[in-house]
Amino acid sequence: MGIHSKTPSLAVNDPRGLAILTVNYWRADAGMASELRIERTLRDVAGRAVKQWDARLWALQATDPQAPASLTSVHALNDSALRSDSTDAGVQVQLPGLAGETLFNWDSRGTRREIEYDDLLRPVAVFEEGTGVPRRCAERLAYGRPGAGDAQCNQFGQLIRHDDPGGSVLFTQFAITGQCSENTRHFTLEPVAADWPEAIVDRQKLLEREGATTQWRHAPLQSVLEQLDARGHRQVFALTLDGRLRGVDVRLDLQAQSHSVVSDIRYNAQGQVIQETAGNGVLTALSYRPEDGRLLTRHVQDKLGNVLQHLLYAYDPMGNVTSIEDQALPERWFANQRIEPISRYHYDSLYQLSRASGWEAGAAGGGPTALANYTQDYRYDAGGNLLKLIHVGEQNPCHDLQAARYSNRCLPWRNGVPPDEAAIGAAFDARGNLLLLDQGRQLQWNLRNQLDSVVLVSRRSDADDRECYLYDGAGQRVRKTGVSLTNSRSLLAEVRYLPALELRTNTGTGESLQVITVQTGLNSVRVLHWQSPPPTGSNDLYRYGFSDHLGSTSIELDAEANLISREHFYPSGATAWVDEPEVSYKTVRYSGKERDATGLYYYGYRYYVPWLQRWLNPDPAGIVDGLNVFRMLRNSPINRHDENGTSSYDVLNEQESFAKKKNIKIISKGLDSFPATQREATSEALELGLEWVTNAEKALSQPSLSSSTQKILTMMFDEHDFSSAGEKDSFTSLLLADMQEIKSFMTMLLDKRNQQVVLVDQLPGADALAFNTANDGNFIWVSQSYIERSHGVSQARTMVHEAAHAMRRNNALNFVNDFMYLNFGEEGRAASKEEINDYVLLGRLSSRESMGSAPDESTFKARTLAHYKNAVNTVLEKLGKSPATSPRKRADAYIGQVKVRQNVARRNADSLSVFAMQFRR
Repeated sequence: MGIHSKTPSLAVNDPRGLAILTVNYWRADAGMASELRIERTLRDVAGRAVKQWDARLWALQATDPQAPASLTSVHALNDSALRSDSTDAGVQVQLPGLAGETLFNWDSRGTRREIEYDDLLRPVAVFEEGTGVPRRCAERLAYGRPGAGDAQCNQFGQLIRHDDPGGSVLFTQFAITGQCSENTRHFTLEPVAADWPEAIVDRQKLLEREGATTQWRHAPLQSVLEQLDARGHRQVFALTLDGRLRGVDVRLDLQAQSHSVVSDIRYNAQGQVIQETAGNGVLTALSYRPEDGRLLTRHVQDKLGNVLQHLLYAYDPMGNVTSIEDQALPERWFANQRIEPISRYHYDSLYQLSRASGWEAGAAGGGPTALANYTQDYRYDAGGNLLKLIHVGEQNPCHDLQAARYSNRCLPWRNGVPPDEAAIGAAFDARGNLLLLDQGRQLQWNLRNQLDSVVLVSRRSDADDRECYLYDGAGQRVRKTGVSLTNSRSLLAEVRYLPALELRTNTGTGESLQVITVQTGLNSVRVLHWQSPPPTGSNDLYRYGFSDHLGSTSIELDAEANLISREHFYPSGATAWVDEPEVSYKTVRYSGKERDATGLYYYGYRYYVPWLQRWLNPDPAGIVDGLNVFRMLRNSPINRHDENGTSSYDVLNEQESFAKKKNIKIISKGLDSFPATQREATSEALELGLEWVTNAEKALSQPSLSSSTQKILTMMFDEHDFSSAGEKDSFTSLLLADMQEIKSFMTMLLDKRNQQVVLVDQLPGADALAFNTANDGNFIWVSQSYIERSHGVSQARTMVHEAAHAMRRNNALNFVNDFMYLNFGEEGRAASKEEINDYVLLGRLSSRESMGSAPDESTFKARTLAHYKNAVNTVLEKLGKSPATSPRKRADAYIGQVKVRQNVARRNADSLSVFAMQFRR
């Protein structure tokens, strides 16, 4: 019996269609019996989840009446959570105002937060206090308005000053499209969070006089074209015609010449990067499986043709990586072992990593040529806690963890003895923050549950060595300070984080280093510029980092493509082997994240403990990544990536990767998993749109078209010849085929098993969009805010529009594009019957107007332009005319040939959706 034999995943719904049970079957090895894993949700009469159990606690409550739910929630009438009680993360309570704004927050650590707002309900001050911490103003915010802002700098209505725990940020200039084009950060005089007074003059006394100013220049479509950092280093971004990154140049301060750090970035038809050239001449090339677009190879070679990295990927049928081979490395022998440069991965029936094998450093003192094979086995409990790591090899990263009985808080065994419940309870505060990293290294947390400091060396009689952190108002780290005691002398090492720039100083060595950070598509570049004498005598050193599919920096090269370092990682992110011929100044390692002196990886909102394969504290975003808020990457570290410490995504899944890149939060996949209100509204919109399309299909199928159908066709598409309506290539027959195809696709979308309709929190500049993937087909993303504000008729039109896009591949010649939008607005939820009738008529009139003027090609992306040319020239060829080779000629063809206009309209999503809407009953 195979591992995955008879291990289905089942979803159980109540009579209202709401999910109440998820049933899985777990098996780690072939031949063993499967174990039942049930996650339970209890809902109130309004359908809200009030109690949720993970599989471990649900099984425990059958025999232990004291076993709590993993998460207990109390909701307001508008469904927002007023109180949440998590066995992992403790209690949180919030009091909202009448408009839903948060007025107060309390938590089980005794923290109280109060937010004050202006008349427009914008936050203007944040006050915090806690156990042993007096009330202080943690943040103050000011907005541009007449008398307090500069209209010439587009400041009106914008946040123009933000005093946060790390200092103050002045937003001095904005682009006409709304993005900040200049800001200045002033750090606090002391590396501690400030208590901000109300008067600006008093706030200035807490700040350093000199600020750090960063400037940006934006394109009309909001892409960044140029960035000037706080020390005068300039980055210039070249874009393709459709807005993708093509290359980056860097010009350091006081230098006359720019330096290309990446160029010639190329993409395939699915938008995947297939090639880029680094500034040192090293070429990175990727290939993908043609049938589903999965990454097959990642090839890195220098300009002399030397292959530096050649990764080959293999997958199981579910898309999990099963092996990665680096063919750039030879097969080696050491200590009677054959060392193959291959890492292999096995998974249990829940797709958790269960075994990994590969190669690591050999015996201590053997140098980089000493190698050994290793195998790691992973054992999890029903809650997803990695309790046992068994390592067979020369190194010894084994560990055993003990989970608390009623939570996922865990501690490692000490000297072969598991910790008891009292020890686990004492090791965490009331919010689940770990208080002791290991023996002697204490952790302190601020009132926002952010890591405040770590004791590196504890002393009884002298000051401790420690590392301290400060964060901005968005929760991102802006300052890291390390204090150490050497020969009764206190030494300070500090890092200040600014946009695309790190300022590193060390009083012990006298070093003052600027690190310019450049993200160059597939790989990364860090430029080291010393203000102090460079340690090697050379300044402005370019460091090119080449990574794997997870973003882990595997190879580091200099400007001449000489090797600086090569590093190989265990699945957990710990270093398995490293070779550093030169001093690398490398801080970014596993997953493209910075590793601190503590050994922790900094992800943005949380810190990762690689030797335990767990997060340091609970997820601040809640249960978006599952009920176990300590679990890292859903126990699938080879396939998943976490960008900022709040939610992981399948790095080889195009939809999830795209959402993460665009900072879009996916709420639900598939109508059946939508929240009740949104599911009902979206289903009704799909059903209404399907009804329109079905009615249009029936009307076009008649042997003799009705006068009303003829009137619609004439007004919208300039169709006057109805004598040949039933002929194969007539416009009416082709339009009928379009309606039938849309009908078939929308019917499929309404199937409960379908996952192609996806609910997202917001879509910048859009209400919905059709998203094409090479691997998994096409999806329709719908904005939650759009569903909540718009009328069902507007939503139905949007659904038909997006279905017209999604029913075909976007690289097909007959793909339905957005050549022109019929801009007649949308109707709100409270629209009257008369307003809806007017809305439908306006759509018809807008279509009529669009037939009188050619689409504006200057707004087209490259693929859209190619499709438009095809739509025009295909008709011209059938008419025996020469192809239109310029925008002017295509415009003339559109205006002069009705069949060209009709063919373009049939390839235009708005035209099809508005046509279907005319058959509303």
